[in-house]
Amino acid sequence: MTGSFNRSAVLAIAGRDLRVVRRSRAVLLPSVIVPVLLLLVPPLVLLTAVDPPSALSDELQLLLARLPPDIPALPDDPAQQAVLLLLVYVFAPLFLLVPILVASVTAADSVVGERERGTLDALLHSPTTDRELFVGKLLAPWLIATVVTLVCAACYGVIANGVLGAYGLPAAFPNREWVVLVGFVAPGAAGVSLGVIVVISSRVKTFQEASQMSGIVVVPLVGMVVAQVAGPFLFDTALLIALGVLLWLRTLLLM
Repeated sequence: MTGSFNRSAVLAIAGRDLRVVRRSRAVLLPSVIVPVLLLLVPPLVLLTAVDPPSALSDELQLLLARLPPDIPALPDDPAQQAVLLLLVYVFAPLFLLVPILVASVTAADSVVGERERGTLDALLHSPTTDRELFVGKLLAPWLIATVVTLVCAACYGVIANGVLGAYGLPAAFPNREWVVLVGFVAPGAAGVSLGVIVVISSRVKTFQEASQMSGIVVVPLVGMVVAQVAGPFLFDTALLIALGVLLWLRTLLLM
């Protein structure tokens, strides 16, 4: 093996995995269904809710009290307040589930699924270095997670602006916090998920086991949702930048 890094080999490995994902329903369906359920269904529910969301205003008072002073003044109507808080702040941690879950499923198939199908040996005996194989195998899942995240962000912004308009509120997307969330934090979250899959892949034998065990990554995010509504912190720009730096450092450590 030489010390050079063959980018063509890396891209060839990643392209091969992208084609495999496109033909695999077990990987493709979760990568589409999960983002739709997490991000596109909740704002649509607000449009068709029987009871007005003003009933949630009491539960959101702690979050309301910690909003940064530089945002536009909130409306006086409780229903409008609740919709704005839900769409802009409360749903933000849920958005990070998309790159994590998509990266986990695709990486599990790329690494563990390859071994389970008995096709990994051919790659191990190919004229590529270990580093090229490693980067190529993780590049495809990271690209898929990033692209799905960007598409979901665009769709969420359109739907959320429509919901806000239906409640008589101005459009709120894109905004500074969500740009940082989508462009910096989400790719780092996908990287952490890939690192966890690499560790898990050395300890499990099947694609299903790897996918199930990778679910441990989402536990901290569920805690973030509860903590933000309950009062400990707010997903503002400074916190998002700090979270993104932490995730990228964690990714480097895992790799």
